[in-house]
Amino acid sequence: MSVRWDAVVGSSRFWTEPRRPAAKPSTSKQEVASPVAVKVWLYGTLASVLAERPLELQLPEGFSVKDVLVELGRRYGEEFSDRVIGADGRKFRHCRVFVDGLPADDVEIPVHVGPSPALVEIILLTAIEGG
Repeated sequence: MSVRWDAVVGSSRFWTEPRRPAAKPSTSKQEVASPVAVKVWLYGTLASVLAERPLELQLPEGFSVKDVLVELGRRYGEEFSDRVIGADGRKFRHCRVFVDGLPADDVEIPVHVGPSPALVEIILLTAIEGG
């Protein structure tokens, strides 16, 4: 796992690495987005939901972290969704998401994908795991 612990446990700005650039929006509405590979690692209590690790998803170009969470909820049902997403549809604060090692606080922003698969790490902290 390539995530700094201080970025996991708090939302302080101690970790001042630059944010990931947002994906460029499609210039034509008729363009069909190419699928991109996304590797998902689940940690903490979420790790018990998956038999395979990492999980590889194929999502359309310009996907967001929310798209990843929705797809995981579709595949793994309420057991996953109830731990990550509240009744209002928002990600719980104790669920931390990182994309290529950087915190992804806004799940609506499109993920910039480079030449290799995007790496999405989802950590669900409970009181015991968070210290």
